Amino acid sequence: MKHSTLAAAIAATLAAVASSRSFAGPQEDLAACGAIQDAAQRLACYDRLAGRPAGAAPAAPAPPAALRAPPAAGAAVAAPAAPPATAAPSQRSAAPADSRSFGSYSAEHPAGPPVPQTLTAKVTELGKTIDGKPTVTLEGGALWLLDEADPLLAVGDTVTISRGMLGSFLLRTQSKRLHHVQRIR
Repeated sequence: MKHSTLAAAIAATLAAVASSRSFAGPQEDLAACGAIQDAAQRLACYDRLAGRPAGAAPAAPAPPAALRAPPAAGAAVAAPAAPPATAAPSQRSAAPADSRSFGSYSAEHPAGPPVPQTLTAKVTELGKTIDGKPTVTLEGGALWLLDEADPLLAVGDTVTISRGMLGSFLLRTQSKRLHHVQRIR
């Protein structure tokens, strides 16, 4: 027997078995369809598994304009069809597709809102962590860990927190004392 004849016989047998009974599960059904050598019969098997009616094949997409045959001489040329509508791109990928900005980090990743450089607020609570390190709670509920205790700092004092170097923060008290702080909450 030739290879194509043998493959056709196997495909026909599998198609008959598939239509006469259901397989044990989806994995076995997919494996049975995958074993079919003939592409049309294999597709028909997958269509049956998907519950698609036998004659309902999806329409093939039109070939690109570069692959279409040129119109015959004297034939009317239709206007090109509008491209199909697609889903709106996400905010992050909404950067212009301009060749001048392609690959530019600042064009593809626009800057966020400006970040304040200082924060001035009143102390609402002084406390300590479980291991005894001093903490300061400010208006709005922000909790900051101090590098060391400050005996002059009191509830109701106004403090200013500013950005330091390398992502650090500095807290300046009303008495002009300076502390390295870290935000906990």
